[in-house]
Amino acid sequence: MTIYFVLVPDTLPLDFAGPLQVFLEARRLGVSLDIKYVSASTHFTFDGGLQLNNLDTLPTSLQSEDIIVLPGCNNAVSAYATDAAQKTIRWLKLVVSQQTVLTICSGALIAAKAGLLNGKSCTTHYQLIDKMRTAFPESQILDNRIFVEDDNVISSAGISSGIDMALYYVSSRFGEHIGAQVAQEMLVYFRRTGQDPQLSSWLQYRNHMHRGIHKIQDEICNNVEKNYSLEQLANIACLSQRQLSRLFSLHLGISPREYLQQIKVGYAKQLLQHSNHSVEHVAQSCGYSSSRQFRRIFAKIVHQSPQQFRQQYTH
Repeated sequence: MTIYFVLVPDTLPLDFAGPLQVFLEARRLGVSLDIKYVSASTHFTFDGGLQLNNLDTLPTSLQSEDIIVLPGCNNAVSAYATDAAQKTIRWLKLVVSQQTVLTICSGALIAAKAGLLNGKSCTTHYQLIDKMRTAFPESQILDNRIFVEDDNVISSAGISSGIDMALYYVSSRFGEHIGAQVAQEMLVYFRRTGQDPQLSSWLQYRNHMHRGIHKIQDEICNNVEKNYSLEQLANIACLSQRQLSRLFSLHLGISPREYLQQIKVGYAKQLLQHSNHSVEHVAQSCGYSSSRQFRRIFAKIVHQSPQQFRQQYTH
């Protein structure tokens, strides 16, 4: 597997270096990765003046498992009109099919120009959202997202969020333990760790940037055994109950009560999978008033009973 960092003049340094560091750390932990830095020219200048030389040329073909990383640029609209960028766009159109494409910040713009975002949901830097919606109506450009995954494309909002996206990719493709170790080595907050009550729910519903909602989510995830009222949750973020419900619907697509149950059930799944506790004990640990209530809610969300779920991990 080869990761190609595709670089054009005025690339933003952190858009490039943040994800690169994630992959370097993963490689140090034993993940088999070959990393190449490719460009339409053998040298170019980063935004800020740093120069790179002896870059590899754009490859004539790719393997299906290869990864394309597209960092963003300063003054993206003009940067992607240069001869080097236009050559890069033509190359992307020619060689990329189902390879994984990771875009950071305005890197989504060059991906869109190459047709890689047609029919896909994606995100980019907030200053480019409206421009991309106008220029590429065939794509669904989402705002207020840290990163968005759709089929073979994962796009991030830019700058430091490229690190979040790369950590997510490493974690989901190479294992949670690898992602957690990389995050620990880099001393960054990892939105998907082994300590999260339910990894899928945690990640899915954390993909927004509203601080107040994150604060509520942290409270719920750190106290899974508690049953919060809507009023209590609203007070945590200094919101009205009506505002809270509206913001959860807008940013998460579910209600606060539904989120609370998703986290409780996620934690219950971990206990059922990794412990010998009885169903009654699991229900109590997750704050349910009775095992009957727990079984009903668990079956509604998981479409299995707790016993059926546990049997999958019993040998």
